[in-house]
Amino acid sequence: MSPAGSSKSAEAWGRPAVIVLVTALAVLLDLAFGTIAYTHLFYLVLILAAFWYRRRAIIVGVLLAMVHVTVGSILYGTPGTGILVNAAAFVVAAYLLGYLFEMAGRRAGGLHFRIDETGGTACDRNTRRLISRLSSRDPDTRYQAAGCLGNGGDPAAVEPLAALLADPEVGVRWKAAEALGRLGSPAVGPLTASLKSENVDVRWMAAVALGEIGDPAAIPALMSALDDEDSYVRSRAALALGAIGEPAREEVVAGLSDGNERVRRGAAIALGSIGGEGSTAILVEALRDPDGEVRQRACAALGDIGEPAVPSLIEALGTESELLRRGAVAALGLIGKPAVPALAIVLRNGDNLRVRTGAVRALGEIGDRSSADILIRTLEDERAEVREAAREALGNIRKT
Repeated sequence: MSPAGSSKSAEAWGRPAVIVLVTALAVLLDLAFGTIAYTHLFYLVLILAAFWYRRRAIIVGVLLAMVHVTVGSILYGTPGTGILVNAAAFVVAAYLLGYLFEMAGRRAGGLHFRIDETGGTACDRNTRRLISRLSSRDPDTRYQAAGCLGNGGDPAAVEPLAALLADPEVGVRWKAAEALGRLGSPAVGPLTASLKSENVDVRWMAAVALGEIGDPAAIPALMSALDDEDSYVRSRAALALGAIGEPAREEVVAGLSDGNERVRRGAAIALGSIGGEGSTAILVEALRDPDGEVRQRACAALGDIGEPAVPSLIEALGTESELLRRGAVAALGLIGKPAVPALAIVLRNGDNLRVRTGAVRALGEIGDRSSADILIRTLEDERAEVREAAREALGNIRKT
């Protein structure tokens, strides 16, 4: 027998042995001392059984209940109400503990979208058999079958896995989405269709899987999903477009001119993810959008682009648009320390009042203590607006 087989065999026999040993010890204590202390030790057995066997721990609960009634009969004759109540409590506790451990395990598994495992079970290579297991009443079986189908790479699994996105168990839904992402381009059609599902979870998981695949064929459907009624679906669609990258740029840029605020918001998120020199100027222009959320998304996107966006943002500080100037200050604040040297040069050499005032405010937003000396010198600036902005900025730095 291989070491792995020996380990599994030892584990299979070891767990029941522990349960039997603790149960026997509890019963012997009771028979020896005539107490009811052993009932408390039974709960230790139930916790271990629930942790190892999940809801199947109810079998252990029934067995313990039978042992409890039998021992009570030996010690006291006909079992009283208290003994029967305790026995029933073992069964109920076993089921509840098993259920809670099962739910906790599935939620933990559902949080890790990229985990490449199938519960330690060797995968059946027969796609047809695996697909049949997706209909199992046991969620663990469905979960493992979905993982195996994703690893198998057979396009025949696409439709059954897409249907599994609506599974009642969140962990199974995650595994189905992960598997579809692994199957690649053959899954694009069913996933784009899933973006129109009535089930909101199906829609956002489909968007995540499409981002994992990165196929440009999904771009039109993802652009439409930017107008989804659910904000989470919209954000996942935007990030999926960003993951597709350069092939999506043209449609995303067009989306920033769309009459629909939702589409413009998503387009700003996507363009920030795509990045590149061509994105900066368009996002800077979006800082003057009439919709406040579009401006916020554009500001955050410029913050994500980082230092390459600094020159365009400094230029925007000199425009007549108050919205654009405030957005540029906020974006520079998000970029943070990498923007400080360029802002310092502006304060030393610049002569545009708006740009200088905006640069001071941006330094205040950044809050980096290394810029305090620059701002202190600016307190002697000839323009009152710049001096006032410097005082406010220094106040912000002192608070950090």
